[in-house]
Amino acid sequence: MNISRREGPFVAELTGSLLSARRETGEAGWGSGGAEFRTDAAAESLFILPVADMPGFVMHGDGLYVQHAHDALAPLYRGGDAAQLLRCITGLLTDAELRGAKRRKFADAGWTLAPYVLAGGLLVLACAVASLITSPSPSPHGVQPPDGIYRPEPAPARPSPVPPMATPLAVPRGAGERPAPTLPQAATPADGWDLPPAVREALPAKLHSAASRGLFTVPLSSGHARTVWVFADPACPNCQRMERHIETAAGTVNVVIFPVTIEGREESLKALTPVMALPEAQRAAAWKRLFAADAGIGVPGSAAAPAVTDETQAETARGAIGVNEVAFRAYRLPGTPWTISDDGRYVPQSVLSSPGALEAFLNGAAYDGQ
Repeated sequence: MNISRREGPFVAELTGSLLSARRETGEAGWGSGGAEFRTDAAAESLFILPVADMPGFVMHGDGLYVQHAHDALAPLYRGGDAAQLLRCITGLLTDAELRGAKRRKFADAGWTLAPYVLAGGLLVLACAVASLITSPSPSPHGVQPPDGIYRPEPAPARPSPVPPMATPLAVPRGAGERPAPTLPQAATPADGWDLPPAVREALPAKLHSAASRGLFTVPLSSGHARTVWVFADPACPNCQRMERHIETAAGTVNVVIFPVTIEGREESLKALTPVMALPEAQRAAAWKRLFAADAGIGVPGSAAAPAVTDETQAETARGAIGVNEVAFRAYRLPGTPWTISDDGRYVPQSVLSSPGALEAFLNGAAYDGQ
């Protein structure tokens, strides 16, 4: 399948299982008579990627990113018209899906009609064979009967068809046979987190692996026996209220923050980008400054965070935040802050407010409510 779509200066093409995009820019010129004309567009290739593994496209700020299964976000294009490029890609993939659906519809119709065509052919063939069998044939070797008259043997009598029964027979249920049991519906978890238990069990290993890369997290503390991971947004009122409790818990357990922009969106992204662009060891202090009374988000007159001078570092930071956003939704987290223990359990906010309660919770003590 080879199709293309244009949206403004962008052209997206789908060739087989490869998706490519380019940006075309026409240049003005002047003819011999002074008439203005535009030369052929200069094309700038943006990317080529396979679509067989169903990539996802994500917008963050003015950047367009792609994410494949189990991979981090990779930047595709950055600019004020990134949303237009996303519309172009979306339109192209929609066109491809519609064409594929039409082909599948025709193929399904062909397979649906095939049995009827085959049955009709077999019926015609059966009629032809029956005609040959029942039609008169001359005597063997061309010898005619003495009187010259063909006398076919009478056909054997056919049994009369049995009329169908008016009502079908009811098959009695066996004495030991029981009706099929009704499967119970899954109960809603008390913490509101509907992630399947099997996925929860594997989640700590995934979070530990992501944190060990040093790209996606703000480690508030280390060196303790137990670890909790916190998905938090500096613009979230609950995160602002719980920050001091989270910092207190950092004295008892390893606290690792996965920053997200669920509440603040663009404002949170602007505030978090300089933090995530710092070396990992410097992020904790910068994270805490976001919640300070004189520098927190939403405080009138507060100074903005220093801009990142290295655009490559800023791009990496935004991509890391984007990966955290994808993980937040993939793990079906109900809100922020959301704290997960190293055994896959949700840690209630009230437990974080007391080091003793947190230690007891992590050691398996029952918890009666939030």
